[in-house]
Amino acid sequence: MGQSMHKPGLGNRGLVSLDISGAGAPEQARNSSSEQARKSSSGQARKSSLDQARNTPSGQARKISPEQFRKISSEKARKKATGYRLITLALSFVLLLFGFFNAASAETREDSEASAEEQPGYVYVDGQRVIGVFGSNGPLTKTERVKLIQSRLDNIYALHDFNAEEFHAVPDEFGTRIFYKDQVVMLVSNEEAQSIKISSAGLAADYIKRLKAVAEQYKQDSRPGRLALGAAGAIVGLLLLTIFVSNLSNLSQLVSKYLVLRVQTSFKDARAKGAVIKDLLELSVTFLTRTFFFAVFLALLHFYIFSALNFFPWTKIYGLQLMNKTITPLSSGLHSLSEYIPNFFVLMVIGYLTYGVLVVLRFFFDEVSKSNLTLQDFDPDWAEPTYKLIKALTIFMALVVAAPYLPGWDSPAFKQIGLFIGLLISLGSTGAIGHLVAGVVLTYTRAFKLGDRVKIGDHVGDVVERTLFTTRIKTIKNEMITIHNGQLVTTDITNYSSKAKEQGLILHTSVTIGYDAPWRQVHELLIKAAKECPEIMQEPEPFVLQRALNDFYVEYELNAYTRHAENMVGIYSQLHAAIQDCFNASGVEIMSPHYASLRDGNEITIPAKERSKDYSVPGFKVESVKAK
Repeated sequence: MGQSMHKPGLGNRGLVSLDISGAGAPEQARNSSSEQARKSSSGQARKSSLDQARNTPSGQARKISPEQFRKISSEKARKKATGYRLITLALSFVLLLFGFFNAASAETREDSEASAEEQPGYVYVDGQRVIGVFGSNGPLTKTERVKLIQSRLDNIYALHDFNAEEFHAVPDEFGTRIFYKDQVVMLVSNEEAQSIKISSAGLAADYIKRLKAVAEQYKQDSRPGRLALGAAGAIVGLLLLTIFVSNLSNLSQLVSKYLVLRVQTSFKDARAKGAVIKDLLELSVTFLTRTFFFAVFLALLHFYIFSALNFFPWTKIYGLQLMNKTITPLSSGLHSLSEYIPNFFVLMVIGYLTYGVLVVLRFFFDEVSKSNLTLQDFDPDWAEPTYKLIKALTIFMALVVAAPYLPGWDSPAFKQIGLFIGLLISLGSTGAIGHLVAGVVLTYTRAFKLGDRVKIGDHVGDVVERTLFTTRIKTIKNEMITIHNGQLVTTDITNYSSKAKEQGLILHTSVTIGYDAPWRQVHELLIKAAKECPEIMQEPEPFVLQRALNDFYVEYELNAYTRHAENMVGIYSQLHAAIQDCFNASGVEIMSPHYASLRDGNEITIPAKERSKDYSVPGFKVESVKAK
């Protein structure tokens, strides 16, 4: 130790750092780096009944036995439960992962943003912590003292005739000063030593001991035998890493193929949605397997780089820096995650209670929709939309209650994202909110329901879809028309189906017949034609109204009841055909005669039975005849 050692470039490896571990005792400071280095080096298949039920053409009746119905119900329940489990596991994993990284980043950010006066500062030589600075001294702040001491030690260790035995301590009235020969290195003040419950002389002696130990360690590591051993270790480690990585790739492919095969076996008879779930699971298994083995590869590469750098005294500091930058966030994240676990359990309780409430609501409104449970002045058709509204409100309230327990709830980033989303909603969703409110209004005004034949504006068709934002109707020409609910509120809606099943929809058509046809006969023929149509109700009976007595003809309106509003066009066609058949069979012309002003010689249009007995057809009056 008494011999002089030449340390070229040793001072350039010094490192100024603020310790974020919170350790203050010298013994802990001495052992932290070495401890970190030691720690681092250590489905069922579908049933045929389901296929048969699914492949049955739409519009045909399907006969399902009770056993088949139970199989279908159990299959649906199993798939639904599987979906819920997958969603729950995925959300839990994402929430824990988000909490881990958010807590780690939040803790690191808070530590980095804390003032230097609230944290102890340390001076490093050759990657090892040697001196702790726990307070300011006169006009110098703690950070400035760390930089000054670091600079002095860098210069001292770079001296050609450096000798670690020249470090010594000299007490004075302010504390104890550490010298290298006659050059002041630092002052260990009495207040600084008392803050960690030790004397200034004892603390200075500990610092000198560590300064000498660093120099001795560097001397041992710089011996040719140690350097050769380090080079051999680096080469052997590289060979082992190469061999392991090549085998790791093959192992990754084998594990991935095995897991995918298990998934395919579980879903070998899957159809439709089951096939989609199978493909999704295959992609997920492949991705997770590759991600896991890639993480293993990165960990091995990181460990090799750290070990190789640690073999040589000139690169040891970079290895320690690499390890510190890796371990510090991980340790902070694990610590924060352990503190976040109680909040996670609270979130699980909130989620479980919310799920239970939704299950009860689902059962309640299902019974209402089936009319097994009757509520006064509550239409069963309102059950489904009411459930959706209450479900949305329940989930919203659950999110409000759970929000304070989410990771990063109090972070500025979380608040800024919330403000941004609120701004987007306020600026860009005015029309959407209007359509949403209109959809709710239409639901509870019972303007129409799915399957109704309606007329909206100029469009006539069947309602095939109704959401809170839009309504879709399909015309008889198979045209799909989408109408925003906001437009429906201000548009007249004619519903042909609302009373058709109970009282019947009245279909009406008009014919014009000349005055020469007895009106009673016309009534009988029109009613007879209506009764011959299979989809016209016999009770109440069809009836005829005389709408107008025009100059040349009478306008008759036939009114007939039907329960099949969805087939209005077809019924009208049948009705018109039946009217023609009945009138033709009775010899009554369906026409609207027009008369000229020449009246003489024409028979009157009063029915023959109602004419006077002495009536005779008059002749044309001829006043003169010119002879040729």
